[in-house]
Amino acid sequence: MAQGRVRAFLLFINTSTPIDKVTMEDIVHIDGSHGEGGGQILRTSLSLAAITGRAVEFENIRAGRAKPGLKAQHLAAVRAAAEICGAGLSGAEVGSQRLGFYPATPPRPGKYRFEIGTAGASTLVMQTVLIPLALAQSSSEVVVTGGTHALHAPAYEYLAHVYGDLIADHGLTAIFDSTAAGFFPRGGGQIRAEIAPSYLERPVDLLQRGALVSVTAYIVTSNLPATVAARGETAVIEGLRGVVRPKIVTRDAPSLGPGACLVLVARAENAVAGFSAIGERGTPMETVVANACADLRAWLTSGAACEEHLADQLVLPMALVPETSRWSVSVVTDHLRTVLHIVRQFLDVETSLEEKTDGSGVVTMRGQAYR
Repeated sequence: MAQGRVRAFLLFINTSTPIDKVTMEDIVHIDGSHGEGGGQILRTSLSLAAITGRAVEFENIRAGRAKPGLKAQHLAAVRAAAEICGAGLSGAEVGSQRLGFYPATPPRPGKYRFEIGTAGASTLVMQTVLIPLALAQSSSEVVVTGGTHALHAPAYEYLAHVYGDLIADHGLTAIFDSTAAGFFPRGGGQIRAEIAPSYLERPVDLLQRGALVSVTAYIVTSNLPATVAARGETAVIEGLRGVVRPKIVTRDAPSLGPGACLVLVARAENAVAGFSAIGERGTPMETVVANACADLRAWLTSGAACEEHLADQLVLPMALVPETSRWSVSVVTDHLRTVLHIVRQFLDVETSLEEKTDGSGVVTMRGQAYR
């Protein structure tokens, strides 16, 4: 985008920073069609822009999707990231494939509420602002409303008990809770995080998983007969027979509509992993459970420390640790390759990805400290 167009399209949010403060040399240019071509490129770039203060301009946003451009949940992430750092925006509207994001301040602690307005993934919006706000000078409270249990996104229990627990082990302090569940199509769920000022100070060394220690099965249902959760409990015990006796946690959550979800949180001697399945109309609870159990069994068979989703979610936090992190992954995905590419656009990091013939791999990264 030419500098004249930058001046023309900037819309400032909570800031009077003049556009002349932004030079073309400061701007990171991101092609949204790169790699997996989805929303992960956008969210990771927004987090890094807020952390580093570097302006970013996107083109071809979500070009790899059937309906390209910003959806409501992506726009919510854009506006959330803009609010915490007073960023100016251009192209911030549903359907847009171009976006300019121009931070004006370091991340500002405070009390924030972000509403998606659909069943879009509230966990992904929370992840967009979580690490930037942790690097701020005092505590923050963040509430996000929308979908808490959505397809192709971490469920609330995954955010709290897998991703959240792991980054807490490496220096970042956040406490999560959820007062309502949000399922497709109505959404309306809520998650909240209390984020303490902290920074990621310890690298991960997750090459060896170690023996499986425990599995906790979180069964979440809303506006469904109690027999659905009971059938889920029976199916989990049967699905993990010969592997482990799971601890069962059931939750009948308030929600605007019906829904069901299973999240399996597996803890090994040196690792934690999560496996989720969402109930859909016409899909028996036994099938939902079988899908999650099959994913857990595949992870165990792989021998890797990280399942495929955690592997790419580790990239951003470990990119901020100025030591060498290493983690093995059961399946190398385009999401992982893409997020490694994105962090290199913002930070002076060293990364390598060893891909093995069976589809597994090992990530090695030396990050750059931001405090």
